[in-house]
This record gives sequence, C-alpha cells and structure tokens, in this order.
Amino acid sequence: MPRGKSPNGNTGKGGEHLPVLVDTRLVKALDHVLRQHILLAAVAGEVSPKGLSKMLNEGLSQVSYHVKVLRDECDGMIEETRTVPRRGAVEHYYRASARTLLPAKTWRGLRKGLRAVVGAGQASDLFNDLADALKAGKLRGKHDDITRTPLILDAEGRRNVKAIAERATAEVAREQGAAARRMEKGNGDEEATGYTFAVLAFETAWEPPDMHALVAETEAAAPAENGANGSTRNGGRRNRSRRKVAIAGK
Repeated sequence: MPRGKSPNGNTGKGGEHLPVLVDTRLVKALDHVLRQHILLAAVAGEVSPKGLSKMLNEGLSQVSYHVKVLRDECDGMIEETRTVPRRGAVEHYYRASARTLLPAKTWRGLRKGLRAVVGAGQASDLFNDLADALKAGKLRGKHDDITRTPLILDAEGRRNVKAIAERATAEVAREQGAAARRMEKGNGDEEATGYTFAVLAFETAWEPPDMHALVAETEAAAPAENGANGSTRNGGRRNRSRRKVAIAGK
C-alpha cells in the first residue's frame, strides 16, 4: 500500500486531496457575528475601526482584530481605501470589495447540494427579516415593495430571468454605493434606514400543466367523438345544411 494512503485510496491528510466545495474566505468572514456586521457596514460605505467601534458599540481592540481578519485572512472581502493621520496615529479606512454578503459568483461556485443548504439558510434569514419587520409594524411605507410572480418558463426563459435578477442585484449594489456617498456628504443630515432587498428566482415544487399533452389529448378525443356520434355538433349542422341544399335542388 502506498505510504500515507488508506485502504480505500484516501491520502490520510485530512481532506487535502478533496476538491474545495465552499470559498473558505466566505466561511471565515461570516463565522463571527461581529465580522458579519463589519462586512455589512463596509458594503454600505467606507468604514474605519474607530468609527465601527462607535457604530457597533464594541471595543476598539475587538473591532480592529476582526477588521484585520477580514483584510488579511479573507482575501478580497474588504480592501483598504485610504489612511488619515489622527493625533500621532493613522486611521485606516476600508470598503467591502464584494457588494453582497454572498456574491453571485460565490453562489455559482457552490456545488448543487451545498446550494440547497446555503439557500435554505438565506431563505430563513430573509423570512426572519420579514417576520421582524411585520412584528415591528413596518411594511407600511410608500417605499416598500413586495411582489410575487409565478411563471412558467422554458430553458431560455429561465436563463433570461436569472440574468435579469443578477442585473437587478448589481444595480441595487450601485445604488447602495451612491447612497453611502450621499450620506457621507450630508454629515449625518440624511436619515439612514435599514432596508432589505431580496431577489428570489428559483424552480418551484409545483409542476405546470403539460400544454402539449393537453392539446394532444383533446385532438385524440375529437375523432373518437365523431365516430361515436356520427359527427361533431358543428359538423352535424354543416352536414344537415348540405342535405337541405340537395333536397331543394331536386
């Protein structure tokens, strides 16, 4: 037996021989609640550890540690934008490089079975957001919009709707950046409101009727009807009309 391999062919290296199924940067980034909120703030706009400490009511050392984890151990999740000298120290500012907490590219990279698990988690978070909003008496404003549109699509339609969903998400991400810039310029004059935007485009559990089968069934039933009754209702009228013409011509 080759050295380091088990009888079933595994290398015995704790999974090093297996393909990566989930982006480990994302797992590392989101496995602590404080990092989740730091990422959300960094998606909304430019942040610094000092500002985050005040915003989240957390110790500066704790926030700085988690910012460092996001910067150094979750390559690509946040990036430094600028530094500002502050009384003998340097304040570092950051933005999230991904505009959502689960970017579309990461979602597409998940294996099919894992999409079901992650998708269920995201749906649960969405429904919790919705339930909390209802409980708090929200969903009454003129800016709220909740729509549900059941569709019956072919393969091309599914691809097109998926592309539409991705474009909508990208457009909303750009608006988040614009809103962040407006709020920065407003020096706190602009009211900041927590807002959830969700796009759901998925294959349903219910099956639409097979229109081709229904048409074929109807067409197959028509000759049988004609054979049993001698003619269809309309056909009968036409035949009777022809007989009357023949009699009048005698």
